[in-house]
Amino acid sequence: MTKSFFGGIWHDRYILTSFVNRDLQAKYRRSLLGVLWSIITPLALSVIIGTVYALLFNQDIKVFIPMLFAGLTPWTFFTGCAEGGNTSFIYAEGYLKQLSVNPQIFPLRTVCVAFINLLYGIMAFYVVFLVLQPQAFGPEMLMVIPGLVIMFFFCWGMAQFASVANLYVRDYQPLQSLALQALFYITPIIYRPAQLGENFAFIYQFNPLYYIIDVVKQPLLGNMLPVEHYLIAIAIALAMFAIGCAMVNKCRWQINFKL
Repeated sequence: MTKSFFGGIWHDRYILTSFVNRDLQAKYRRSLLGVLWSIITPLALSVIIGTVYALLFNQDIKVFIPMLFAGLTPWTFFTGCAEGGNTSFIYAEGYLKQLSVNPQIFPLRTVCVAFINLLYGIMAFYVVFLVLQPQAFGPEMLMVIPGLVIMFFFCWGMAQFASVANLYVRDYQPLQSLALQALFYITPIIYRPAQLGENFAFIYQFNPLYYIIDVVKQPLLGNMLPVEHYLIAIAIALAMFAIGCAMVNKCRWQINFKL
């Protein structure tokens, strides 16, 4: 199963690259700022929301805005993969029915485009962090690299899961959107886990997204995470990826009939 899955991606690697390039070009076509919007948008959003929330919660803006930005950036990547995965097969209906192309490249196409935008968002974060907390820069930030790898595989699995689920249950997309809204508030993104207190610690301790988001968020802020945190995140990412791959492999010959 694994060999045929990755073999199909390798076989269609040039088609995949072409799709990713085309999606990126189409997104910024006729835009004066082009790809800069991937930096400006999260930057402006974090500054605006961060300033408002910092004033409401009586927080130091120099601390709160980077914390918010570091959480929103990976969260946007996750939601982009989950929402984009819903339509990855539907939008590729013409290619799947007319060409001999491996279907597993289409959820990956969505993840690759979102990942490139994530890298732009991280660049914007470093600009903000350098201005607000230049003293916090250190080698600990390099741990964002393994964090990004872990999150990439988790979101790839999520995109595959959503792509198949939405073919069989067309109500899955709105249900997923509702679930994502709920997950946003129970995942420590715009607040610190400690703010929930010991009585409500289970809200994030049993939340898989907490571990996936944190392996990117905390290194961005220059914080070190314990090894067990990475081990839990890796286990969650591999489980999600395995489920997604299994679903695509099992249904790959039925996809055309479901479109």
